Amino acid sequence: MADTQEVLTMMKDVAKSRIQMLRDGVTFHDAAKREYYLHEYERKLRDIEQLIRRLNLRLVYSSTERPKGDRPL
Repeated sequence: MADTQEVLTMMKDVAKSRIQMLRDGVTFHDAAKREYYLHEYERKLRDIEQLIRRLNLRLVYSSTERPKGDRPL
């Protein structure tokens, strides 16, 4: 699980840096393609951040509501 989170964090950093480069105009693309790639990277960044949040999600049960088979933490 840690490897997955590390990979997602690296992907998030790459997407952020590419978004910044596209916003700053550091690209060989024309304006239309730059807008397209900016939109796509922003969408991918949202997806990556959602996956990271899902990995960080931990379910918490009270001692009376714990499903059978679950061990206490």
